[in-house]
Amino acid sequence: MSATLDEPYLGVEAQRIYYDFRERTAAFDLIREVVPVTYALHAGSDAGRLVSDSLARLEACGSVEEVDAVFADCRARWDEAGFGARLTNDKEGAWHRSLLVAGLDRAHGHVVDMGNHNNGFGDYLLRVNPAVKHVTGVDHRNDPNVLTGERLDFVHQDDVTKVPLDDDSADTVAFRVALHHWTKPVQEALLAEAARIVRPGGEIVIVEDSWADRPGLTDNALTQQYRKLSDEDKVAALSLIDVSSCLMKEETVAYPMSYRSAAEWESMITALGATSIDSTYWGFTMFTVYGAPMLVTRAAMA
Repeated sequence: MSATLDEPYLGVEAQRIYYDFRERTAAFDLIREVVPVTYALHAGSDAGRLVSDSLARLEACGSVEEVDAVFADCRARWDEAGFGARLTNDKEGAWHRSLLVAGLDRAHGHVVDMGNHNNGFGDYLLRVNPAVKHVTGVDHRNDPNVLTGERLDFVHQDDVTKVPLDDDSADTVAFRVALHHWTKPVQEALLAEAARIVRPGGEIVIVEDSWADRPGLTDNALTQQYRKLSDEDKVAALSLIDVSSCLMKEETVAYPMSYRSAAEWESMITALGATSIDSTYWGFTMFTVYGAPMLVTRAAMA
């Protein structure tokens, strides 16, 4: 199977990526270091050891059924030990980090938040940034608990390739770690839609798990090791890191794993009419339990 997947893996079936990529030795070597470290950092050393043991078992699996069994066993042991209670539930802390990393503390006017099914971040953005006058969350999912208000809207995508908003109606269109959950043709369609709805002089902001040729801001040993991988192994490593969350809980989101390099994101935005691009590659940050290397791209549009 190609390391760049176009077929969605839904829910806990995403764990089968561990079977599909079992021969990606270099990618497995890296995640055996990255993932236990992040869980030990956020949930304690015992949690890190459980994850490390499970990853070793996964690499040795010879069938999808064996992979499923390892994931189920790890989830049961995680719950029994109560490791989940050690993870922070501070949503506003995570939102504030997202605000600063994406540069949305400098946003103004109308912000469109793509891939936000519950509008939690949009509500926070309105409360902490008075220059933002209106936020619209956009998603194909229907959340019965979605937040709305006088200045907070939500629009549903009946077609995932379309954004039901008017031309030149947004000052900023933000994609916060959402695009890799779509296949590459859908990514291209959504970025074209973003370019359509953003006003001249407005911005498109992309925060994504990615890689770059240049050193990351956090150019630690893990970032340096990651940069040495082939592009296919980089995609495999990002996929394995992302799906590692299925070791702790049953996920219900899609994982096409359509990652792109910094150069590719920048090229796509340039082709859509960007007049300037400010792109920051962080590398492995350890901000979250997933800890994937992060890229932030801000593009001013014509």
